Amino acid sequence: MAIVGTGNAGCPCINQTLTLAAMSDRQCKLPNTVDGFGIQLTTTGGSCVPFSYGSSRCVQHDILYDPNCNLGDAGDKVIPAYCVRPWCYVDLAMCKKDSDERLFRSSYFPVEEGVDLFYSYTTCNSTADDWLAAEEDIVGNLALGGITIDANIPSYLFPMMYKKDSDGNVLSQGSGYYDDTIPYEGVYIHHLNQIVAISNGDIQNITLTHRSRASGIVHPTSSYTAAVQDIKDGLISMGVGPFWITAQRLKMVSFTIPIIQDRTVLVIPKPGTDISLRYQIEKVLAPFSYAMWAFVVGIIAFAALLSVWFSDRSDAALDRRSRRMLFAPRTPRWRRRKIAYARLAMDACLQKGLFFCSAGVEQDENATLPHKLLLFGFGFFILISVSAYVANLAAFLTKSTIDSVSTMDAAVQAGLTICAHPALKAEFEIAWPDAKFYFHQEGREFSGVLEDYDAGQCEVMAIGLEDTSMDVTFLEKMCARSLVYTSSLVMETPMAFPIRSDLAAGLSYWMYQGERYNTASMQTAKDAFPQETSCEVQLSSENSDTSDYDEIVVR
Repeated sequence: MAIVGTGNAGCPCINQTLTLAAMSDRQCKLPNTVDGFGIQLTTTGGSCVPFSYGSSRCVQHDILYDPNCNLGDAGDKVIPAYCVRPWCYVDLAMCKKDSDERLFRSSYFPVEEGVDLFYSYTTCNSTADDWLAAEEDIVGNLALGGITIDANIPSYLFPMMYKKDSDGNVLSQGSGYYDDTIPYEGVYIHHLNQIVAISNGDIQNITLTHRSRASGIVHPTSSYTAAVQDIKDGLISMGVGPFWITAQRLKMVSFTIPIIQDRTVLVIPKPGTDISLRYQIEKVLAPFSYAMWAFVVGIIAFAALLSVWFSDRSDAALDRRSRRMLFAPRTPRWRRRKIAYARLAMDACLQKGLFFCSAGVEQDENATLPHKLLLFGFGFFILISVSAYVANLAAFLTKSTIDSVSTMDAAVQAGLTICAHPALKAEFEIAWPDAKFYFHQEGREFSGVLEDYDAGQCEVMAIGLEDTSMDVTFLEKMCARSLVYTSSLVMETPMAFPIRSDLAAGLSYWMYQGERYNTASMQTAKDAFPQETSCEVQLSSENSDTSDYDEIVVR
């Protein structure tokens, strides 16, 4: 049953006058009074209200004290709908247990101030919808309180974050890095400037500097992890750049909401045309598998040995008949030496091999029946083999590209070594336990991965697209080495800004607002820095392996 003016049963209005009066750092002079004091609703400005604000009764408190609800001399002014909605402060524990009323924590008082005030519109038979819709504009811009955030840049990464000299040339890695008088430019700096602009003063500025030299000694394999170390040690408030969220870094600091999901893909040598004699010979042999060729050679050798044996038996029988017909004295049979048999066997193998290659057999009317049966079987084998070989040969002769491993599964199965970034070592080894990875030990980022490839440490690489897909220098190096990105996903890792835990929610709020209304999105920042390369670095479907070239194998 409703108690008029004091809230519904189970969730009555309560008196919070003493709570507000105890906040001496928020006290202000009430308007239109001589000695009246009240409390400022926010630390960065806002309404000055009496200590009894929101207490004891269901009243339209906002229309009395909110400047947005003041009609003034303009009689035709339209005031916000929340101004005429009654509400009051209530007891959290009682309302949660004894009523179905909707209640909220007051956003005018941050949690760290230790003031927990809860209000309800429904206990006054009203609705909070109008206030909740307006609260984002009134209170939301107070998420950080108008602060300046100091941030470090882990390293140069063109066009993401870089510096220019006085002539407008982009500085190389390391040059001018520790000189804070040279301003940073790039995609991420542009993105942060957008966030500062839409915060309406909640973030006054984000100042950029370098990471400490000592952090690079602690984390020599990654300048980004070194930058995170500075945040953990309290030297800086946040890091700016494409930071992966890894288990190691999450143990060190907090992160904002993700700015992007980075795709790490397999990078391979580009499949290309090969006109070498060796490759052309390999194409001629390609229709049969190695096992099939071994089977063919075995049949030829077997047929040759049988041919020698049949010929030897035929000659011996003829010799015996000749001696009987001439009534010649019996003489010992001539025993061929082993070397003679070897030469006969080799001659027979060459003869049968010639028959196979020419798709024919000898025609000897005087051959014995076993020999003729042997040649018949061998001829039938030639017929079947040559028919299958020729039918499959045309596809291989017109094949002009070199087969290449184009998927991560194929690379693992082939036992290829994969150069990868050491910052994701733990994640890679968990996701691909059977893969052979190579991780460099110096903080050279993806340029170091490419150097490892040049040094012969691996056959393929796992490269992150966010770091490299806009880096023209890196892409030109890929072009020079005929390397291409595949569509084979090695890992997908969220990227975000590492930041002090007390600032994470506030900056994340403005990042979310920017993405939501497309006023400060990462994509709009990238669009401001278009890049082009001199070659195609994406593997096309025409170069990928197909099943048009299936070998004939022994089953």
